Amino acid sequence: MKPEFRELVTASGLDVVTEPLYEAVVLAALQKLHGLSGRLERIASEKDETFVLHAADARYLVKVSGEAREDLALQTAVLRHLERTAPELPVPVVKSGVDGSDLHDIASGRSLRVLSFLPGEPLAKSTVDPEPFGRWHGQLTRALAGFPGKRTLLWDLRHLGALAPLLDTVDGPQRTLAQEVLAEFAFRVRPGELETQLVHNDMSPHNLLVDARGELAGILDFGDVLTTAVIFDLAIALSNLLDADATDPWAAPLAWLRGYLQIRPVAEEELALLPLLATARLVQRALIASWRARRDPARAEYVLSHASRDWTTARAVYADPRALEVGR
Repeated sequence: MKPEFRELVTASGLDVVTEPLYEAVVLAALQKLHGLSGRLERIASEKDETFVLHAADARYLVKVSGEAREDLALQTAVLRHLERTAPELPVPVVKSGVDGSDLHDIASGRSLRVLSFLPGEPLAKSTVDPEPFGRWHGQLTRALAGFPGKRTLLWDLRHLGALAPLLDTVDGPQRTLAQEVLAEFAFRVRPGELETQLVHNDMSPHNLLVDARGELAGILDFGDVLTTAVIFDLAIALSNLLDADATDPWAAPLAWLRGYLQIRPVAEEELALLPLLATARLVQRALIASWRARRDPARAEYVLSHASRDWTTARAVYADPRALEVGR
């Protein structure tokens, strides 16, 4: 049986509204634990607190967990694993503290991590061909195969049905669409029968950096890594490329898919689920965003900005005949 919504919220660390730390507290911890000092620049984030530390010698990414306990050890272990086994992948490098530890508890039991800062512009701001980035996605997925990492997250598509209570946060066409997508998902998708492994679970043009030549410069945000269906992870990437305003909304996602399949094959019967799964991801994100914006007004702008067009896109692509060509 799927976990109930409230259990998923707690397991995902979303049942606590995190109060921002004073930057002086973070700077003091960085000096004591890492021997680092400089100027902090705060960056908007979903649950944790994220900063860029402008030190004398370099820039660093500083992340402080929210007040809810999260599985930061898994995220850190994944980055260490990739550093050892897939050095060709441009992922952040974990910086140990002066005591050799990667994680340190600071104020109120919140954990601090320091990562290398990867320069570049988000792929979301670029117009380069998506196909090479699909290949990189395939390489990352292949590199994560076999790495253990079971956890429960609201963002796992296998738990889409548990979002039914959130239907009360939307009305009219949005509610109707969400009901239809949840019903079709329940009828067609059997997560236990799908190929599973540890995956990134949040592959987005906002989480990929490109350099001045339009080539991959960084893969970011491993905060949602977990073991789930591989096809869910692929559907997430495609959903983030769908463009309701384009002549062909599926052009960019299909280019990404072609690149991915060159590296990481997927069974035909699972590929056939991609149109539904991509739409399901959009509905999942829109429902969660609506609920979270009400609970945490301080982060509402950030949360809603990433879901602002999800309803429009989901409505445009759901049952679109062009989507039937996905995976062919």
